[in-house]
Amino acid sequence: MKTYLFSFILFIVQITLSYSQLSNTVVKAKIQMEKIEGNIKITGTAENLSDIIQSLTYKLSVIKQQSNNQSNTAQEGLFTLAPGEIKNLSSTQINSTKDDEIIILLLFYDESKQLVGKDRVVLGNEKKKKKL
Repeated sequence: MKTYLFSFILFIVQITLSYSQLSNTVVKAKIQMEKIEGNIKITGTAENLSDIIQSLTYKLSVIKQQSNNQSNTAQEGLFTLAPGEIKNLSSTQINSTKDDEIIILLLFYDESKQLVGKDRVVLGNEKKKKKL
């Protein structure tokens, strides 16, 4: 009985690991940032790593925490990529101070709403590191 239980647990772990490795294998998500006069310009880009045309949806989210205030913005859309193509999908600008914590998240979904690409950047969480 213990052998079957161990085999089952190993099977579940293997499925979980193999599923998590599917992200960014077909289409790579990349967040690019540029400082412009005290603001941060954020651009979400996609790169098709496969040999076929990809038709996907994206969501670029920016979450900004400032003292007791939090703001969320999100941009969504459809896009297609030819094999090997790199495309800028969306851009936004936010102002930032040294006390802000900013989380930027770029997600890609295929036609069946499965996550196929992701990138995440966190800026300015030094305050939390010092508290630990």
